[in-house]
Amino acid sequence: MSQSQELTVSEAKEVGPLSAQEIKAQVQLIQEVMQAVMQEGFHYGVIPGTEKPTLLKPGAEKLTTTFRLAPLLNVETREIGTVHREYEVRCTLVHIPTGRVYGEGVGSCSTLESRYRYRNAERICPNCGRPTIIKGRAEYGGGWLCFQKKGGCGAKFTDQDPALTSQSTGRVENPDIADIYNTVLKMAKKRALIDATLTVTAASDIFTQDLEDYIPPDISDPMKSESFTSQVSPMTRQTQLFASVGSGRVITKAQLDILLLSQRRSKVSEAQFKTYLAETHQVAEPKEIKQKDLNEILEWLGSQDANRIEAEERQAAAVNN
Repeated sequence: MSQSQELTVSEAKEVGPLSAQEIKAQVQLIQEVMQAVMQEGFHYGVIPGTEKPTLLKPGAEKLTTTFRLAPLLNVETREIGTVHREYEVRCTLVHIPTGRVYGEGVGSCSTLESRYRYRNAERICPNCGRPTIIKGRAEYGGGWLCFQKKGGCGAKFTDQDPALTSQSTGRVENPDIADIYNTVLKMAKKRALIDATLTVTAASDIFTQDLEDYIPPDISDPMKSESFTSQVSPMTRQTQLFASVGSGRVITKAQLDILLLSQRRSKVSEAQFKTYLAETHQVAEPKEIKQKDLNEILEWLGSQDANRIEAEERQAAAVNN
C-alpha cells in the first residue's frame, strides 16, 4: 500500500465516510464552478459523439483551487536511445489547510510520440531561405513560386528545378529533438495533473480525460480491439486511427469538430489555418479536407502549438534575464 493510500485510509478512520448529501454537494459545487467560472474551449472542450466534456489543464487548475489542493510533482526521466526521452510524472494532491494527501495521478510523455518525433518539412526557397514555396497554378504556367503573401521573395522556378525537387517534404524525423524536451516534460505534468484532479475530486462522471486520449466513435477499425489499445499510447492510438481511414473521402462531421477544436487549442487563427489548407492541401474550407490528409494536418497543428509554447518560454526567459 502506498503512502497516499495509507493516509487516505487513516483519514477515513478519523472523519468517517462522506454522506450521500456531502457527495451530492461536491458534485453540485463542481457543476457550479463549471458554469460560473469555466469557459468552453479553454477550461474544457465539448467533443461531439462523447457523453462528457474533456477536462483541460486550466480547468484542472480551477478545480484544484476550488478544493484548495496543492499539486506536488515527482518526475522520473528515462533516456531512449541516444536522443529520445520519456518523462513519467506522479502528481500528488495535498489539501492546503490540513496537509493531508488526498490522492495521486500519473502521466507520461515521450519524444517518440508522433507529434514530437516528426516535423512537417516544407520546401525552402533557394534564394531567400524561407519555407514559402508553393506550386504555381497551371493557368499561370505552373512551376514553383516563393509566395510573397507568406513572406517570400517572389522568385519563380521550373517544375523540374533540382534545387526544389531534391528537397525532402512531408513527415520527416525531427532533427532538433533536444529542443522539445521541456515541451514534452510539460505535457507529462499536464497529464498527471488532470488524472489526479479527476480522481481526487471524483469529477470523472462530469469530465473525461484530455482530447489526446479520445478515440473518435465513428471510426470502424480493427485496431480498436483490446489487444491493440492496450499496447500503444493514447496519442499514437489516435494518430494511427486517423491514418487508418486514409481515403479520398472528405472527413466526417465528428472528425471536423475534433479538428477545429485542435485548431483552437493550438492558437492557430482561422485565417492562418485556411491559408495552410489552401497552399498545402488545395482546399478552401476545413470541411473539404480529405481523410487521407487528416493525420498530417493534426500533426501540423501540434507542431504549431509546440512552436508557440517554445517561443513563449524563450520570451519569458529573456524578460527574466
